[in-house]
Amino acid sequence: MTVLVIGAGGTIGGACAEVLLKDAHFKAEKIIAADLKAPTIPHLETVAIDVTNINQVRDVMNYFEQNSPITGVVYAAGLNTTGPVDSIDWSDYERVMEVNLKGAFHVGAVLLEILRNKPRPFSSVFVSSTAGLVGEAGGSIYCASKFGLIGFTQSFAGEIAAFGGRANVVCPGNVDSPMLSTLAEKIGKREGRSGAEVLNQWIGTSAFKRLIAPKEVAESCAWLLSQASSGISGQTIVVDGARA
Repeated sequence: MTVLVIGAGGTIGGACAEVLLKDAHFKAEKIIAADLKAPTIPHLETVAIDVTNINQVRDVMNYFEQNSPITGVVYAAGLNTTGPVDSIDWSDYERVMEVNLKGAFHVGAVLLEILRNKPRPFSSVFVSSTAGLVGEAGGSIYCASKFGLIGFTQSFAGEIAAFGGRANVVCPGNVDSPMLSTLAEKIGKREGRSGAEVLNQWIGTSAFKRLIAPKEVAESCAWLLSQASSGISGQTIVVDGARA
């Protein structure tokens, strides 16, 4: 049986691959770490996959399906950008939408093909964001892609249920990651502040008074892949502190 982690070269995807490797629920599973460039994660088989190319997605997933049936997928591929609507760089818009949303459609389409052909207990987790729940000034592109991902997953869950499949969304808050630090720097530059000031402002909005750890997100994803969550599908789980 195979669990495929797509976006494993990123902070959250990498944490998911490592948690699944060590999690007691998945000791018998084959964990595959995938990204645009095959990531380097000790003790894991890795593969390159371009989620914007459905033919490549189909080839990669069918290859693993033939060798060991796919029973779980984490879709953690994601890009970010920032800026007001009237200054959108449309190439950035296309790039973010291609990876964050269209790529998920590609993966979902291939998974549905696989499950129609051979139904089995199956679980998938799509990583959205709290930015997919509430819009943010300057974040229209990212927010739209993550809102869309939630809608996609809810619909996908309804389509795969007849074949034994489940699909859920995890929405992390501000995760301690290079992506968040880079975003803070960009917003700070636009607003005449330092990236550290922006990060501190975000930290101050959480009752935790800290950023979310990647492992906290990964453990939630692992739980949703496990039989412990067998009655849950089409749902959105928020991994974040209460508002201060």
